[in-house]
Amino acid sequence: MDKVMAKQKNTARWQDYDPRYIYSLVVRRYFADMKTKIEIAEELGISRFKVARLIDEAIEQDYVRFIFPKQQAMDDEIAGNLRAKYHLDDAVVLSVSESWTTQLELTDKLGGITAKYLSETLKKGMTFGIAWGRVLSSTVSQLNALPALDVVQLSGVHPGIEFSQGPIDLIHKIAALSHGKAHPMYVPMWVDDEGLAEKLAEDQAVLDTQQFYSQLDVVITGIGAWKSGSSSLCDIFPQAWRESLFRQDIAADVCITLVNSQGEILESPIDRLGFGISTEQLKKTKKVIGVAGGDEKFDGIVAALKSGLLNVLITDFDTAIKLLD
Repeated sequence: MDKVMAKQKNTARWQDYDPRYIYSLVVRRYFADMKTKIEIAEELGISRFKVARLIDEAIEQDYVRFIFPKQQAMDDEIAGNLRAKYHLDDAVVLSVSESWTTQLELTDKLGGITAKYLSETLKKGMTFGIAWGRVLSSTVSQLNALPALDVVQLSGVHPGIEFSQGPIDLIHKIAALSHGKAHPMYVPMWVDDEGLAEKLAEDQAVLDTQQFYSQLDVVITGIGAWKSGSSSLCDIFPQAWRESLFRQDIAADVCITLVNSQGEILESPIDRLGFGISTEQLKKTKKVIGVAGGDEKFDGIVAALKSGLLNVLITDFDTAIKLLD
């Protein structure tokens, strides 16, 4: 009876406290004092399941943060080795301490570290070009704040690319977040007729956006891997184009630039019929950030690095180790 009354008294006491204090108390008892969930439950007069839930919520809401100084040093060392080997200006590596089981989960984690990198490196007044794809969609969804930017669409649109990943949607989301200006281009990624392509290229709305291609401060792009089929361009290109490119040993796409396994730039009909940033304009961009990771992207990442198009690579730890092997 005394234990029951004591438990009820404790429960009543903690019900009156600000939830923030309870979070702080629970995580301190669990992580610092090394108390078990049962011991904490008895102290607070709640169930051990409630304690477990409080610990999870406290971690999610940043009442406790885990820092692994030696692991951070290892991650920084790996990133430094990537920079040196591939002559990059910067590299960011998702820590080995991060766990993921599917490509979708990895994409979400890469989006998180990419969002953090952009928040730390983009400056007010920059002209920022963004491609499209799942990892960039994940990045944009995890951005919290950005300085005012000119945000530029780097290619036309195609119905085969999901709306949430498409270039128009992404540039408008970033422009709204940064209170900057979006520069869209409401034309197809390519057309079937060369005469029509020439006519559309003269449209003032297209010219207004493409004028920024030669003055971009930063470009961010995913990396398509053709040999594993992990490329949105591979999925939507006409079959005849794909067959020709596979005969040329295509391995990767960076924006709409196509690269073989030796890092050599390939020609394709999209050069004549398409709308988007050219290889030469990409090369003149001050910083080109490539984001990709996982086994299915590996060959594409290698080809993209060999091409010299990237200044920055953001990838996962396992992929980084393979790249250094």
